[in-house]
Amino acid sequence: MSNRIRKQQEEAPGEGRKGGGRLPRALIAILNGSFLTRERVLANMGFLLFVAGLMLVHIAYGYYTERTVRDLQRTGTELRELRSEYITVRSHLERTEQQSQVAEDIGGLGLRESRVPPYKIKVDPDELEHRP
Repeated sequence: MSNRIRKQQEEAPGEGRKGGGRLPRALIAILNGSFLTRERVLANMGFLLFVAGLMLVHIAYGYYTERTVRDLQRTGTELRELRSEYITVRSHLERTEQQSQVAEDIGGLGLRESRVPPYKIKVDPDELEHRP
């Protein structure tokens, strides 16, 4: 039984050496472009161009989403600024429309606040018809 384990252990490191030699050759083939001249690659050139097109679309979509997120952030910031401006203007308007503030403002013009409440003038419709 000990012989079987030793054989399995001896074979495992040997397999790693065979695969290790192919990686540098494949990397060199990719870097110098010689892999593009092989028949398999030339036969599947349409598919490779399709995959390259999909990659370009994916990159463009990434840029589009980044731009959209920036626009949303900018719009949110602008919305917060406009809301605070609205609240400020509204509070200023409410303060200037108060009866006491209006009375104070028109005091400089020589006008004064009436202390007599307004009343409704009632006229009979018959009187309106007979007026010249």
